[in-house]
Amino acid sequence: MIKKKEVPQWKLAEVDNLVNLFKQYKNIAVIDVAHLNDKQIQETRKILRGKAIIRMSKKNLQIRAIEQFKKEAKNENLDELANSIPGQSALCFTTMDIFELKKIFNENEYWVPAKPDEITPVDIWVPAGDTGLPTGQVISELNMILRLPTRIQNDTIWIKEDTRTHGAGDFVDVKQAAVLKKLGITPIESLIKIHFAWSEGEIIPEDILYIDTEQFKRDITKAYREAFGVLFEMPFYVDEMSDEYIRKAISEAYTLNAMIFGEGIQVTAEKELKVEKEEAEEETEEEEVGIGGLFG
Repeated sequence: MIKKKEVPQWKLAEVDNLVNLFKQYKNIAVIDVAHLNDKQIQETRKILRGKAIIRMSKKNLQIRAIEQFKKEAKNENLDELANSIPGQSALCFTTMDIFELKKIFNENEYWVPAKPDEITPVDIWVPAGDTGLPTGQVISELNMILRLPTRIQNDTIWIKEDTRTHGAGDFVDVKQAAVLKKLGITPIESLIKIHFAWSEGEIIPEDILYIDTEQFKRDITKAYREAFGVLFEMPFYVDEMSDEYIRKAISEAYTLNAMIFGEGIQVTAEKELKVEKEEAEEETEEEEVGIGGLFG
Protein backbone atom coordinates (compact mmCIF):
# COMPACT_ATOMS: atom_id res chain seq x y z
CA MET A 1 0.00 0.00 0.00
CA ILE A 2 1.35 3.38 -1.05
CA LYS A 3 1.34 5.79 1.83
CA LYS A 4 -0.14 9.20 1.00
CA LYS A 5 2.50 11.89 1.24
CA GLU A 6 1.66 14.52 3.80
CA VAL A 7 1.72 18.17 2.76
CA PRO A 8 4.29 20.12 4.82
CA GLN A 9 2.73 22.41 7.39
CA TRP A 10 4.49 25.49 6.00
CA LYS A 11 2.79 24.98 2.62
CA LEU A 12 -0.65 24.72 4.24
CA ALA A 13 0.07 27.87 6.27
CA GLU A 14 1.17 29.76 3.15
CA VAL A 15 -2.01 28.80 1.27
CA ASP A 16 -4.14 29.93 4.22
CA ASN A 17 -2.22 33.20 4.38
CA LEU A 18 -2.80 33.84 0.66
CA VAL A 19 -6.52 33.03 0.95
CA ASN A 20 -6.84 35.55 3.78
CA LEU A 21 -5.12 38.18 1.64
CA PHE A 22 -7.54 37.46 -1.21
CA LYS A 23 -10.41 38.10 1.21
CA GLN A 24 -8.94 41.38 2.51
CA TYR A 25 -7.89 43.06 -0.73
CA LYS A 26 -10.01 43.81 -3.79
CA ASN A 27 -7.12 44.26 -6.26
CA ILE A 28 -4.39 41.76 -7.07
CA ALA A 29 -1.47 42.38 -9.40
CA VAL A 30 0.63 39.52 -10.74
CA ILE A 31 4.30 40.54 -10.90
CA ASP A 32 6.87 38.63 -12.92
CA VAL A 33 9.95 38.51 -10.67
CA ALA A 34 12.23 36.40 -12.89
CA HIS A 35 14.49 39.39 -13.62
CA LEU A 36 14.20 41.18 -10.27
CA ASN A 37 16.55 40.87 -7.32
CA ASP A 38 15.72 40.59 -3.65
CA LYS A 39 17.00 44.08 -2.83
CA GLN A 40 14.66 45.64 -5.37
CA ILE A 41 11.69 43.74 -3.93
CA GLN A 42 12.60 44.81 -0.39
CA GLU A 43 12.95 48.48 -1.38
CA THR A 44 9.58 48.37 -3.13
CA ARG A 45 7.94 46.85 -0.08
CA LYS A 46 9.15 49.81 1.98
CA ILE A 47 7.68 52.26 -0.55
CA LEU A 48 4.32 50.45 -0.53
CA ARG A 49 4.12 49.99 3.23
CA GLY A 50 0.53 50.57 4.32
CA LYS A 51 -0.66 50.60 0.70
CA ALA A 52 0.06 47.12 -0.62
CA ILE A 53 1.54 43.74 0.30
CA ILE A 54 3.90 41.87 -2.03
CA ARG A 55 3.85 38.15 -1.33
CA MET A 56 6.48 35.82 -2.83
CA SER A 57 5.22 32.24 -3.10
CA LYS A 58 5.61 29.17 -5.27
CA LYS A 59 3.29 29.04 -8.27
CA ASN A 60 1.54 25.85 -7.17
CA LEU A 61 0.72 27.39 -3.78
CA GLN A 62 -0.62 30.54 -5.43
CA ILE A 63 -2.89 28.48 -7.68
CA ARG A 64 -4.05 26.31 -4.77
CA ALA A 65 -4.93 29.46 -2.81
CA ILE A 66 -6.93 30.81 -5.76
CA GLU A 67 -8.84 27.54 -6.07
CA GLN A 68 -9.63 27.55 -2.35
CA PHE A 69 -10.70 31.19 -2.46
CA LYS A 70 -12.92 30.45 -5.47
CA LYS A 71 -14.87 27.89 -3.40
CA GLU A 72 -15.59 30.48 -0.71
CA ALA A 73 -16.16 33.57 -2.86
CA LYS A 74 -18.44 34.43 -5.76
CA ASN A 75 -15.92 36.53 -7.64
CA GLU A 76 -15.54 36.08 -11.38
CA ASN A 77 -12.51 35.37 -13.58
CA LEU A 78 -10.48 33.62 -10.88
CA ASP A 79 -9.67 30.78 -13.28
CA GLU A 80 -8.22 33.28 -15.73
CA LEU A 81 -6.16 34.80 -12.93
CA ALA A 82 -4.75 31.39 -12.04
CA ASN A 83 -3.93 30.60 -15.66
CA SER A 84 -2.06 33.92 -16.07
CA ILE A 85 0.51 33.39 -13.31
CA PRO A 86 4.02 32.97 -14.80
CA GLY A 87 6.62 30.56 -13.48
CA GLN A 88 8.35 33.02 -11.14
CA SER A 89 5.91 35.54 -9.78
CA ALA A 90 4.74 37.48 -6.77
CA LEU A 91 1.22 38.54 -5.92
CA CYS A 92 0.71 42.17 -4.92
CA PHE A 93 -2.43 42.68 -2.84
CA THR A 94 -3.74 46.24 -2.59
CA THR A 95 -6.80 48.44 -2.11
CA MET A 96 -5.23 51.00 -4.43
CA ASP A 97 -6.35 51.47 -8.00
CA ILE A 98 -4.27 49.15 -10.20
CA PHE A 99 -3.25 52.02 -12.48
CA GLU A 100 -2.05 54.02 -9.48
CA LEU A 101 0.00 51.00 -8.37
CA LYS A 102 1.53 50.78 -11.85
CA LYS A 103 2.41 54.48 -11.63
CA ILE A 104 4.28 53.92 -8.35
CA PHE A 105 6.22 51.04 -9.89
CA ASN A 106 7.14 53.17 -12.90
CA GLU A 107 8.30 56.08 -10.75
CA ASN A 108 10.69 53.92 -8.72
CA GLU A 109 13.30 52.83 -11.21
CA TYR A 110 16.11 50.59 -10.11
CA TRP A 111 19.47 50.03 -11.79
CA VAL A 112 21.02 46.58 -11.83
CA PRO A 113 24.21 44.97 -13.17
CA ALA A 114 24.32 43.34 -16.59
CA LYS A 115 23.26 39.71 -16.37
CA PRO A 116 25.76 37.01 -17.39
CA ASP A 117 25.13 35.03 -20.57
CA GLU A 118 22.52 37.52 -21.75
CA ILE A 119 22.30 40.23 -24.40
CA THR A 120 22.46 43.76 -23.04
CA PRO A 121 19.60 46.03 -24.15
CA VAL A 122 21.74 49.17 -23.66
CA ASP A 123 25.28 50.42 -24.18
CA ILE A 124 27.52 49.69 -21.20
CA TRP A 125 30.04 52.37 -20.21
CA VAL A 126 32.75 52.40 -17.58
CA PRO A 127 33.43 56.00 -16.52
CA ALA A 128 36.88 57.50 -16.17
CA GLY A 129 38.25 57.91 -12.66
CA ASP A 130 39.20 56.01 -9.53
CA THR A 131 37.71 52.51 -9.33
CA GLY A 132 38.63 52.21 -5.66
CA LEU A 133 40.07 48.78 -6.39
CA PRO A 134 43.57 47.97 -5.08
CA THR A 135 46.34 47.00 -7.43
CA GLY A 136 46.84 43.31 -8.07
CA GLN A 137 45.33 40.65 -10.29
CA VAL A 138 42.18 42.69 -10.80
CA ILE A 139 44.04 45.07 -13.10
CA SER A 140 44.68 42.25 -15.56
CA GLU A 141 40.96 41.44 -15.46
CA LEU A 142 40.13 45.03 -16.37
CA ASN A 143 42.71 45.05 -19.17
CA MET A 144 42.17 41.58 -20.62
CA ILE A 145 38.47 40.90 -20.07
CA LEU A 146 37.01 44.38 -20.60
CA ARG A 147 39.96 45.99 -22.45
CA LEU A 148 39.86 49.04 -20.21
CA PRO A 149 42.68 51.64 -20.33
CA THR A 150 44.04 51.77 -16.77
CA ARG A 151 46.73 53.40 -14.65
CA ILE A 152 47.87 53.17 -11.06
CA GLN A 153 47.50 56.19 -8.79
CA ASN A 154 47.67 56.31 -4.98
CA ASP A 155 47.70 52.49 -4.84
CA THR A 156 44.35 52.15 -6.61
CA ILE A 157 43.36 51.44 -10.20
CA TRP A 158 42.08 54.33 -12.28
CA ILE A 159 40.28 54.25 -15.63
CA LYS A 160 41.95 56.71 -18.01
CA GLU A 161 38.86 57.63 -20.03
CA ASP A 162 35.16 56.83 -20.41
CA THR A 163 35.05 53.48 -22.19
CA ARG A 164 32.19 51.61 -23.81
CA THR A 165 32.63 47.90 -23.15
CA HIS A 166 29.42 46.72 -24.86
CA GLY A 167 26.95 48.11 -27.34
CA ALA A 168 23.21 47.49 -27.16
CA GLY A 169 22.59 44.01 -28.51
CA ASP A 170 26.02 42.65 -27.52
CA PHE A 171 26.40 39.43 -25.55
CA VAL A 172 27.75 39.70 -22.00
CA ASP A 173 29.60 36.57 -20.90
CA VAL A 174 30.06 35.36 -17.33
CA LYS A 175 33.55 36.82 -16.83
CA GLN A 176 32.61 40.22 -18.26
CA ALA A 177 29.48 40.39 -16.08
CA ALA A 178 31.55 39.54 -12.98
CA VAL A 179 34.12 42.28 -13.63
CA LEU A 180 31.45 44.89 -14.42
CA LYS A 181 29.69 44.02 -11.17
CA LYS A 182 33.01 44.30 -9.31
CA LEU A 183 33.34 47.83 -10.72
CA GLY A 184 29.82 48.67 -9.52
CA ILE A 185 28.50 49.25 -13.03
CA THR A 186 24.69 49.06 -13.06
CA PRO A 187 23.53 50.05 -16.56
CA ILE A 188 20.25 48.13 -16.80
CA GLU A 189 17.03 49.85 -15.77
CA SER A 190 14.80 47.45 -13.88
CA LEU A 191 11.15 48.33 -13.27
CA ILE A 192 8.65 46.16 -11.50
CA LYS A 193 6.09 45.41 -14.16
CA ILE A 194 2.56 44.13 -13.70
CA HIS A 195 2.09 41.04 -15.84
CA PHE A 196 -1.64 40.77 -15.19
CA ALA A 197 -4.18 42.27 -12.79
CA TRP A 198 -7.46 41.18 -11.24
CA SER A 199 -9.70 43.92 -9.84
CA GLU A 200 -12.93 42.87 -8.14
CA GLY A 201 -13.53 40.22 -10.73
CA GLU A 202 -12.46 42.35 -13.69
CA ILE A 203 -9.43 41.30 -15.70
CA ILE A 204 -6.87 43.96 -16.70
CA PRO A 205 -4.26 42.54 -19.12
CA GLU A 206 -0.78 43.98 -19.53
CA ASP A 207 -1.48 45.64 -22.90
CA ILE A 208 -4.29 47.69 -21.34
CA LEU A 209 -2.27 48.59 -18.24
CA TYR A 210 0.64 49.91 -20.26
CA ILE A 211 -1.22 51.52 -23.15
CA ASP A 212 0.29 54.80 -24.39
CA THR A 213 -2.50 57.15 -23.31
CA GLU A 214 -1.15 60.15 -25.21
CA GLN A 215 -0.93 58.16 -28.44
CA PHE A 216 -4.41 56.78 -27.73
CA LYS A 217 -5.78 60.34 -27.42
CA ARG A 218 -4.10 61.32 -30.69
CA ASP A 219 -5.58 58.28 -32.43
CA ILE A 220 -9.07 59.10 -31.13
CA THR A 221 -8.76 62.73 -32.26
CA LYS A 222 -7.60 61.64 -35.70
CA ALA A 223 -10.41 59.11 -36.03
CA TYR A 224 -12.93 61.77 -34.94
CA ARG A 225 -11.71 64.20 -37.59
CA GLU A 226 -11.66 61.53 -40.28
CA ALA A 227 -15.21 60.53 -39.37
CA PHE A 228 -16.34 64.15 -39.84
CA GLY A 229 -14.52 64.28 -43.15
CA VAL A 230 -16.42 61.24 -44.38
CA LEU A 231 -19.70 62.62 -43.05
CA PHE A 232 -19.33 65.89 -44.95
CA GLU A 233 -18.84 63.94 -48.17
CA MET A 234 -22.02 61.90 -47.74
CA PRO A 235 -24.99 62.83 -50.06
CA PHE A 236 -27.38 63.53 -47.20
CA TYR A 237 -27.90 66.04 -44.39
CA VAL A 238 -27.86 65.24 -40.65
CA ASP A 239 -29.91 67.70 -38.57
CA GLU A 240 -27.90 67.10 -35.40
CA MET A 241 -24.71 68.18 -37.20
CA SER A 242 -25.98 71.57 -38.38
CA ASP A 243 -23.43 73.54 -36.33
CA GLU A 244 -20.59 71.51 -37.84
CA TYR A 245 -21.92 72.11 -41.36
CA ILE A 246 -22.03 75.87 -40.69
CA ARG A 247 -18.49 75.92 -39.28
CA LYS A 248 -17.20 73.94 -42.26
CA ALA A 249 -18.97 76.29 -44.70
CA ILE A 250 -17.47 79.34 -42.99
CA SER A 251 -14.00 77.77 -42.99
CA GLU A 252 -14.22 76.93 -46.70
CA ALA A 253 -15.58 80.39 -47.50
CA TYR A 254 -12.71 81.99 -45.59
CA THR A 255 -10.16 79.88 -47.48
CA LEU A 256 -11.78 80.60 -50.86
CA ASN A 257 -12.02 84.33 -50.16
CA ALA A 258 -8.36 84.45 -49.11
CA MET A 259 -7.29 82.61 -52.26
CA ILE A 260 -9.25 84.93 -54.61
CA PHE A 261 -9.03 88.32 -52.92
CA GLY A 262 -6.11 87.83 -50.57
CA GLU A 263 -8.18 88.74 -47.53
CA GLY A 264 -10.30 86.88 -45.03
CA ILE A 265 -13.99 87.19 -44.30
CA GLN A 266 -15.09 89.09 -41.21
CA VAL A 267 -15.29 87.28 -37.92
CA THR A 268 -18.89 88.39 -37.54
CA ALA A 269 -19.98 86.16 -40.42
CA GLU A 270 -20.29 83.11 -38.19
CA LYS A 271 -22.29 85.09 -35.63
CA GLU A 272 -24.60 86.40 -38.36
CA LEU A 273 -25.24 82.88 -39.61
CA LYS A 274 -25.96 81.75 -36.05
CA VAL A 275 -28.39 84.66 -35.53
CA GLU A 276 -30.13 83.91 -38.82
CA LYS A 277 -30.46 80.26 -37.78
CA GLU A 278 -31.93 81.20 -34.37
CA GLU A 279 -34.39 83.63 -36.00
CA ALA A 280 -35.48 80.96 -38.45
CA GLU A 281 -36.08 78.53 -35.55
CA GLU A 282 -38.14 81.16 -33.70
CA GLU A 283 -40.27 81.79 -36.78
CA THR A 284 -40.87 78.06 -37.11
CA GLU A 285 -41.94 77.83 -33.47
CA GLU A 286 -44.33 80.77 -33.91
CA GLU A 287 -45.88 79.14 -36.96
CA GLU A 288 -46.40 75.89 -35.05
CA VAL A 289 -48.02 77.76 -32.14
CA GLY A 290 -50.30 79.59 -34.56
CA ILE A 291 -51.43 76.42 -36.26
CA GLY A 292 -51.98 74.78 -32.88
CA GLY A 293 -54.16 77.72 -31.87
CA LEU A 294 -56.60 76.99 -34.68
CA PHE A 295 -57.35 73.64 -33.09
CA GLY A 296 -57.09 74.71 -29.46
